[in-house]
Amino acid sequence: MVERFAKKVDLEVPAKLRDFVVAFIHGETDFPVQLQVPIFTTGFPLLINIYSEKSVYTVNNEKFETPSNICVAGQVHNAEIIFQLEGIYGQIGIILYPTALYYLFHKPGFFFLNRWTALENATTTNSLTLNTKLENCCSTNERFCQLLDFLELLAAQRLPPIEWLDRTLQKILEEDGLIDQEQLIQEAGISIRHFRRIFKNVIGVPPKYFCKVIQLNTVFELLKSGSSEKIHHLALDCGYYDQAHFTRDFYKLMGDTPQNFLQGKHAYLQTYMGRPEIK
Repeated sequence: MVERFAKKVDLEVPAKLRDFVVAFIHGETDFPVQLQVPIFTTGFPLLINIYSEKSVYTVNNEKFETPSNICVAGQVHNAEIIFQLEGIYGQIGIILYPTALYYLFHKPGFFFLNRWTALENATTTNSLTLNTKLENCCSTNERFCQLLDFLELLAAQRLPPIEWLDRTLQKILEEDGLIDQEQLIQEAGISIRHFRRIFKNVIGVPPKYFCKVIQLNTVFELLKSGSSEKIHHLALDCGYYDQAHFTRDFYKLMGDTPQNFLQGKHAYLQTYMGRPEIK
């Protein structure tokens, strides 16, 4: 069993990257494994460095190989993604803000949707030197430092902010995804069509879906630190009409009930799932 698929790491985000970086994760094994790992949506993309054997993964049963030791993982939307881990497993990841892929890599969110993209294909900034530096790192912290230095290079060339979109995302996260779409559009001060088009283009998924993902992961984050007996109250507190409504949504995204997921064979995945804290 992989006990640390992606445990969160306590590191401080550099001041220049606070608009782009949310948190850090690290996962590894000390022994070879043979495991199929489902990947679920959290609403936050990732920059990942694989320092072990590369993996293969399937998207709706179509097979892919992780294209590089440094990859960008985009949003997950209406797709069943499963990683097949064979051998020694080790990777670190930087959880990115939902707009970071657009601002830093100058590409729409759907470019990264439902896949891992090699860093060299995600940006025109030279990543070959970064790969060499990472290969020579002796510790996890060194790897994180190299990735953060590279992100600072990208941040220096970031795209101009879309102010209404930044305000919209902040509002969604503040309200834990429980907010009316019409209210968001009204506060943005733009047309419904323009709002939905820009949101989906930049983030990679529709605004309604993104809100649902944030709402569900907020409940799941609370559930991880509490008792499964409190599911009913947590669901109500986070805006669900009843426990059954929450359970149905959870099953759609996770393929299982909350109780079975927390106690079943994929329970270790909860170390990376849930709602990242925005500082």
